[in-house]
Amino acid sequence: MTGPIRVLLVDDESIFLAALRALLEHDRRMEVVGMAQTSAQALELAAETHPDVVLIDLALPGIDGFETTRLLLAESPSLKVIAVSGLSTEEAEKDARAAGATTFLYKGGLHEEIAEAIVDAAA
Repeated sequence: MTGPIRVLLVDDESIFLAALRALLEHDRRMEVVGMAQTSAQALELAAETHPDVVLIDLALPGIDGFETTRLLLAESPSLKVIAVSGLSTEEAEKDARAAGATTFLYKGGLHEEIAEAIVDAAA
């Protein structure tokens, strides 16, 4: 891959989005190309920005992260999706992977592993 990994962040919590963006902007391997708080925004931004990786919260209001993952991958099958959740359960991870997510991360440990998960997903 040439250039930085293009990342789209999707979460309904604006503080969480801002924190993720601040964390990732210090890593030269990636570029945050957009932030969305709803499924509709995520789909629109993905079509406009063509990210390599989408980091998506599974507990989005309305159309949840599982269905949004399916919709994103239907539009761009080569896209890599990292699902994040406040619940660290085997069922959530299994359902995220069934929806097409390549990686599942628990929000509680994100600060330590998020950059490496994005690089691994994009590889």
